[in-house]
Amino acid sequence: MSIEEMWDALKDDYGVSEQTLQVVTNINGYSTDTMHDVLYAVAAERHFDGEVA
Repeated sequence: MSIEEMWDALKDDYGVSEQTLQVVTNINGYSTDTMHDVLYAVAAERHFDGEVA
């Protein structure tokens, strides 16, 4: 899963706002690790649906 797909999933599937994602990535960096951190914060999940663990 690409970082762009993770970003879209956080917005579309988990209800994270664009503004929230912008702030978090400005602070922590635009990376898959950051996307996973946001996912864990909002859904207590370690992996996105369809992502190989």
